[in-house]
Amino acid sequence: MTGASEEQQQQERSLIDIPKFRVEIRNGLQMYILDSHCFSKDDDLGLHILFPDDQQSWSFRDNIWGRTLFHCRLEWERGFKEFDAFFVDEVFFDEYCSNFRCIWIAKQDGIYMLNKAGQEVFYHRWKLLRLP
Repeated sequence: MTGASEEQQQQERSLIDIPKFRVEIRNGLQMYILDSHCFSKDDDLGLHILFPDDQQSWSFRDNIWGRTLFHCRLEWERGFKEFDAFFVDEVFFDEYCSNFRCIWIAKQDGIYMLNKAGQEVFYHRWKLLRLP
């Protein structure tokens, strides 16, 4: 035997061809802690407590069917939001995940994404928590 079979080599090449994505959640809330809990069908990233200017990030390859989905719940003292932080959509990739990086930023007025030009674009409004 001279090494890996042709089928094994082709599978390895296919894995190499699948791009690796990176998702970042940044706490841009001034003076507030952000709780972040993100997960996919296969991976639960657990609860992350982000202090102001902290970030959480993870990298992964899209599954071979192109259906990877990461869902997140972000919560802070005054509000929360559940949303899909990564989903397979050509427009989403082109506009917001160029260079295979998807960057979300939590701010007091809502959740933003960096577009391909590096500008913050308002994306989600918080669901407000009732304060006593």
